[in-house]
Amino acid sequence: MRTILFTGKGGVGKTTLAAATALRSASLGHRALIISTDIAHSLADALDTPLGNEPRPVNGLLEAAELDTGEELERYWGDVKRRIASLLRQEGIDAIAAGELAVLPGLDEVLALVRIMRYHDEGRYDTLVIDSAPTGAAMRLLSAPDLSRWYTGRMLGLSRGLARIALPSIRSLVKAPIGEDAIRERITALFDQVERLRQLLSDHAATSVRLVMNPDHLSLQETQRAYTYMNLFGLAVDALFVNRVLPDDVQDPFFETWKASQAEHRQLAHELFAPLPVFEVPLMRREVVGVEALDALASSIYGQSDPAPPLAEEQPLRFYVEGERYMLALRVTGVPGGTVTLERRGDELRVRLGRFRRTLALPQYLSGMDPTWAQVEGEYLKIAFEQA
Repeated sequence: MRTILFTGKGGVGKTTLAAATALRSASLGHRALIISTDIAHSLADALDTPLGNEPRPVNGLLEAAELDTGEELERYWGDVKRRIASLLRQEGIDAIAAGELAVLPGLDEVLALVRIMRYHDEGRYDTLVIDSAPTGAAMRLLSAPDLSRWYTGRMLGLSRGLARIALPSIRSLVKAPIGEDAIRERITALFDQVERLRQLLSDHAATSVRLVMNPDHLSLQETQRAYTYMNLFGLAVDALFVNRVLPDDVQDPFFETWKASQAEHRQLAHELFAPLPVFEVPLMRREVVGVEALDALASSIYGQSDPAPPLAEEQPLRFYVEGERYMLALRVTGVPGGTVTLERRGDELRVRLGRFRRTLALPQYLSGMDPTWAQVEGEYLKIAFEQA
């Protein structure tokens, strides 16, 4: 099963592009499923059909679902949540606050994504398209197995140490008796699923991420940050979609400044994300709603080509560890070697190499380190970071 994850700043049109991609995949004979894991669902609106937590037929080989994070949270974490909340209430914490504190940060988004493993194991679909807006907390939990193991250890420790206190108070709250072994088994199974999902998402042959932005300053900045974190977590970004580009036939003087600004940011997008393929999607004359409109949009983007396979193999930006140093490698094709100037300001790194200039958003753990050296090796600029 090929998994394609669409993400981007809120309101840039990622749901529409994800739906168009899934529809085109289904029209080419693939059994396709599109799911929304965004709490603010709009997939049903884009497809113009009612959706629920389980897949429903939409058109031909296409099915769709809007995942209910509350339902997934109850399925995987309900018993554990009630146990922790009960303990917190005994410590004098308000019942509502205790219920919120009993859920790990980002866990509801993660549990929604864990459903991916279910579809993968069932083998019912050839293409899975995810309309996703993952939070930083969810992405960190998904992409850091050490963090998952930390959570597991802490929760299992809580389970062992507080069993005699907590279990009697919550037995009346659950439908069936729940014991220490059951709690430990539930927690371990959950994080095993998280680890399996992380491996699937970081398998470049199986999973691709496609970023969506509008040609404006705020969207470009957020997309750069998202791209940095995707590379940090080992997810393969294979395309960038620049959505709602004003067409050339819009000649009203009112839009002249907008068109000039869009042209500047479109050019920057091509430069910053090269050699990734960049799809420029024009602003449509009317809202893209329903299967017919989405099919027309898919044709304008992909033509008759299949959107399911990876659209690019090479990753221009990557982070890795070499010995005791943290490294950043940035593809700089066509840039001659020479003196590299580096300047870190907070979580940004400004790089200057000849006429080549770029500002990179750094992940949190690098933003507290100093860049100690940089050099061009082949087509990559490599930068080493060490503790300040």
